Amino acid sequence: MIEILESPKYLVAMKISGTISAEDIDTTYKAADSALKDNERISFFAEITEKIGFTPEGLIKDLTEGIKQFGKLSRYYRAAVVTDKGWLGALARVEGLVFSSIDVRVFAPAERDKAFAWASEKPEELPKPEEPKASIHFLQTTNPNVFAYEVNGRVRTKDVKAVVNEFKSYLDREGKVNVLAKLTDFNGFDLFAMLEDDLVKLKFKSLSKVDKYAVIGPKPWMRNLLELFYPLTSVKLRVFDKDEEAAAWEWVGAQQALLAGK
Repeated sequence: MIEILESPKYLVAMKISGTISAEDIDTTYKAADSALKDNERISFFAEITEKIGFTPEGLIKDLTEGIKQFGKLSRYYRAAVVTDKGWLGALARVEGLVFSSIDVRVFAPAERDKAFAWASEKPEELPKPEEPKASIHFLQTTNPNVFAYEVNGRVRTKDVKAVVNEFKSYLDREGKVNVLAKLTDFNGFDLFAMLEDDLVKLKFKSLSKVDKYAVIGPKPWMRNLLELFYPLTSVKLRVFDKDEEAAAWEWVGAQQALLAGK
């Protein structure tokens, strides 16, 4: 059975003994979910006092519920396991290796109070994710009717919006516009970014405005996609290898004046 023990609100503490049923597993995960509602991160304390085993239903429940927790691993801080069973201690240490974001420690029964105190320490706050840097930078050119940009990294929605806003002014210019895309370190794109409504509208508007489109250094899959799609449009597309950058600039009728990190 699993007995939930009194503990700080950010600690799920339990005493485990005997046969573990599906109901026991359900109680444990409900306690964890409840703690997560009020705390950014939580820890665990498990005191195993005797030989344990699972009912078939308990084992299945533990496996299925465990899989659901993978998305929450970053919110688990510490796990203290108190046991004198060598194989349980070894299993806990293996889990500590697999789930390396969680600090897992094994304590002997004589260290029970020490283990509880360690697990009861308030979890550190989750590190705040850094705002990803812009992956698209606009290149100033010697020709006002040549729009050029460089891609470094993964293209996200904010990058797409920046391109849309920058290119809008070219649609009102006299004559045709040429475009040059330099894929220095293109690392894929977010699907929702490519489905951005403003981007879809811009693509349709630009089909009649863009004359030439030079793409430098695309990956093989992108080269194939571009060469398959663009013959169906009025846009003249040419793909250049990275060592052919000078030829690409010459083809669109401009030179790079300055890299503007926008």
